[in-house]
Amino acid sequence: MFVLLILLLAAALVLLIRLLRLKRQLSRMSRAVGTFLESGDPGGIRLPVYHNESRELSAGLNEWALRWKALNARSQHLDESRKRMLSNLAHDFQTPLAAMLGYVEAVRDDPQLTDAERRAYLEIAARKGEELSRMFRDFFELSKLEADDTPVRLQRVLLNETVPDWLLTFHQELEKLGLEPVLDLPDAPVAVWADARLLERVVNNLLVNALRYGRSGGVIGFSVVSAADVCTLTVWDRGPGIAAGDLPFVFDRLYTGEGSRNRKLSGSGLGLAIAKRLVERQRGRIEVCSVPGERTEFKVILPLAGSQ
Repeated sequence: MFVLLILLLAAALVLLIRLLRLKRQLSRMSRAVGTFLESGDPGGIRLPVYHNESRELSAGLNEWALRWKALNARSQHLDESRKRMLSNLAHDFQTPLAAMLGYVEAVRDDPQLTDAERRAYLEIAARKGEELSRMFRDFFELSKLEADDTPVRLQRVLLNETVPDWLLTFHQELEKLGLEPVLDLPDAPVAVWADARLLERVVNNLLVNALRYGRSGGVIGFSVVSAADVCTLTVWDRGPGIAAGDLPFVFDRLYTGEGSRNRKLSGSGLGLAIAKRLVERQRGRIEVCSVPGERTEFKVILPLAGSQ
């Protein structure tokens, strides 16, 4: 009987020690989780490990912590993107909006305007309104790209078939501006891994940029060259060019530069930023090089799809 009592007391003592240890461990776990939530420690949640169950719990909590950090980072990224967008909207829309209102108010308030002047003012106001509409679309497209909300469907795109159709949409504009198109497309089929819809948007943005800033050179060029395992699409012009100090920033949103290429020409500053993000979403890269007064090139490099 005495031996049984000793055994029961020993068992109770062991159980008590384990319970106290478990209590301390849970308390430390609680503090560790609290510290992680406050600091976002990149090292994760550090827990004392006494047995296998503790290891499993620690692993589970750290897996949860990684997911929480990813969700929190995405939430902060979206919030910062939204704030930047609103700030840029307020700043960049002010000039065309003020101009549009100015012409509308002149038509309303100045009785001495002739009918021809009124029509001219209203046409200018309409163009400013269209400019604002394009800027709104560009802003929200870029915001979706920065938030990774634009779906990408990579597939085999045969450039020999698609590029001529894309360029054909600019035929009238080229003729109107008196620009000579220079195309250099390979005879052999060239296919890349890309989203055809997004790649067309990239080419469109680069051509619009070349038409806007390179028209004084009298020629707009487009070429497709494949080498090794990549394909390079190049849009080039012979306009004023981009100053060396502006080159590192041409793909930044809202950057229009102070160089000769940009000083007197309007633009939202979003087309190249959108092009860059679209190319990156398709696992490619975009580059720019310019010799002012001679030639400016924008190159889109994408992986070849091969013949399979």
